Amino acid sequence: MSKCWVADLRGTQAEEEIRLGIPEEYGDTILPSILAAFTEEEPTSRIFVRCSSSMEFPHALAAGELDIALHSPERVSKDDVVVHSERAVWAGSVFHNIETRRPLPVALFDKTCWWRERCLDLLRKSGLEHQIVCTSESVSGIRAAIAAGIAIGVLPQSALTDQMRTLADEKLPQLGETHLMLTSSSNAPKRLAGKLTMIISRTFEGK
Repeated sequence: MSKCWVADLRGTQAEEEIRLGIPEEYGDTILPSILAAFTEEEPTSRIFVRCSSSMEFPHALAAGELDIALHSPERVSKDDVVVHSERAVWAGSVFHNIETRRPLPVALFDKTCWWRERCLDLLRKSGLEHQIVCTSESVSGIRAAIAAGIAIGVLPQSALTDQMRTLADEKLPQLGETHLMLTSSSNAPKRLAGKLTMIISRTFEGK
């Protein structure tokens, strides 16, 4: 599990604090903008950030370990607050062409999660001969395998680096969209949770 904690960013005495969970894949893309906006608007508040798999966040919220979190549910109900939706894509290395290999080499998360099972189910239904050649607990491990040309994998479009490309092979099954839902715990500090929700929504709208 990968975690990063950011605290007391400006060195001022904190009046309030809030704990945010954000998926690891957004840690080096969206998170810096969220933190910059938060510290500008709340200079005396402190924010703790946990970057890890979003599958862990519902439990962390229920256990009181987080105040607010972004996570990707398998299904989105009409009452859920979705702050961002984007295409999930098959990604490959810009330096290698391995998507035509059979069996198709695939990198997947090694945790039991609905995304892993969905990918495997789609591959089985497509009839593509495939083989899992790399598993990782973290997005960084999946991205490394893809960039190295060891395997192809599934990522949100925005999580691709300049060493990766979206695969347009029509034989690969369509993945649809991935949705990010924002959830607050019942014990979250109301004012800061509201401010952070607004900042996160605004940051994603600008991407």
